[in-house]
Amino acid sequence: MRLSDDLAARRCLYSMPLVTAPAVMVIDIPPQLAGAGLALDRYYIVMIETDEELAAFEAFLAAEHEIMRPPDLLDRKPSRREAGAIGFFEFTPPEPSWPWILLCHWPRRFAQMFCADPDALARGAYSMEAFDDRESLQSALKAHIAVFGDLATVKIIPPLSGTAGRA
Repeated sequence: MRLSDDLAARRCLYSMPLVTAPAVMVIDIPPQLAGAGLALDRYYIVMIETDEELAAFEAFLAAEHEIMRPPDLLDRKPSRREAGAIGFFEFTPPEPSWPWILLCHWPRRFAQMFCADPDALARGAYSMEAFDDRESLQSALKAHIAVFGDLATVKIIPPLSGTAGRA
């Protein structure tokens, strides 16, 4: 069976909003396989850092597998991107039916605090949340920033144009 025929038949690539951010592949898991543990109980989110990783991931989805399995090819692959500060990235959905994604890239010194739980950060560097609308994403982002209080310096950097696409 090929994951691209069933489990990952409906997917969307959210391109890098900045050169320092990964691209995000969002897979809309079919209702009979969806549930708790997925973003909004239905989306599987994958961080893709290079064109080569995207090609490898698409090949993985198109390959024959003996059993249905999670599309986890890159989940535990260590990130090759360094973050000097905690960075939040907003991914705008390319179509109305897709979720808004808030991605956080953790610097290594903070990511190491999660080492006891290998599932806490994707690729050892990223956490992410999905939202039905931008207002919910912005509310969550403000709450995250508020946790840091006076320690936080907020810089807003506009995204590259044309940053969403289909896989």
